[in-house]
Amino acid sequence: MMRYLTSRIVLALPTLLAVLLITYGLTFLSPFDPVKIMLSANEVASLDSAENIQRVRDALGLNRPFLIQFVDYVQKLFQGDWGRSINGQRDVWRMIAVGLPVSFQLGIAAAFFTALIGMPLGILAAVKQNSWIDYAIVSVTLVLRTVPVFVLAPVLLIILVLHLKLMTVPRGWDGLLSQKAILPIMLLTFGPLAVIVRQTRQAGLGVVSHDYVRAARGQGVSGWMVIARHILRNALIPVITIMGFVTEGLIAGSIFLENIFAIPGFGAVSELAFRQFDYPVIMGVTIVSSVLVIITNTLIDMIYPLLDPRVKLEG
Repeated sequence: MMRYLTSRIVLALPTLLAVLLITYGLTFLSPFDPVKIMLSANEVASLDSAENIQRVRDALGLNRPFLIQFVDYVQKLFQGDWGRSINGQRDVWRMIAVGLPVSFQLGIAAAFFTALIGMPLGILAAVKQNSWIDYAIVSVTLVLRTVPVFVLAPVLLIILVLHLKLMTVPRGWDGLLSQKAILPIMLLTFGPLAVIVRQTRQAGLGVVSHDYVRAARGQGVSGWMVIARHILRNALIPVITIMGFVTEGLIAGSIFLENIFAIPGFGAVSELAFRQFDYPVIMGVTIVSSVLVIITNTLIDMIYPLLDPRVKLEG
């Protein structure tokens, strides 16, 4: 296991460096000047002169060749210096460290409920193939996926807040166990639910017709026991693969949702960085997103042998 983890870390480093190089290159070639953005944020017209812009660029080392700037950035990164944001001159790592735990809690909770609801529904749809139950499950989850979150959120607010009066308007963040987290978690769950249902259904259909499933049923094993022991377990590997990417996407990609409910998470940091062309924060967001993908892939590979002993991890 340790040999496998070591090999994955060694392989992850050049991947991460390649992502950093591409992202840094795009910001370098961008037509938006970070110095002009930084000076204009001070709202002092005299600072936005050509002479002053050139002076600041020289002080920040932005007139150096691209590779020198990139190497200097990577060196500072390994020393724990993620830079400072252009707008407001805030520490990039502190901004991400404050927002990431919030999005992490939301993403993990939504992924848990997505798996808890989506996998049983997918197996049920496979067992009841081409029945009204199958069509209903697939249709409803597809509808939930196709409706954008900025449309679905107001609809749910009207139903739950105005008509049913089950809650107040959730804005801000008071923790995962607060009432404010219920609606955001619901909306995060609705999006990938159809993906998990369809993937589980497809994997289940491939297992239902196997001889050992028919033999178990022929021996009088109860239907739910056949589903739990034979169908679900053998259908989990492709579903777990998709579930890993869904989880990473939920953590890093809840930009619209956090903006709608004023949640100070990682998505809100990302949205603000891209909207204001805050290049240091964009680099930090890219690093965190890339690391999340790498960690997710590694964890998925480590889960495979637990589901199927025939799968071996090789370094």
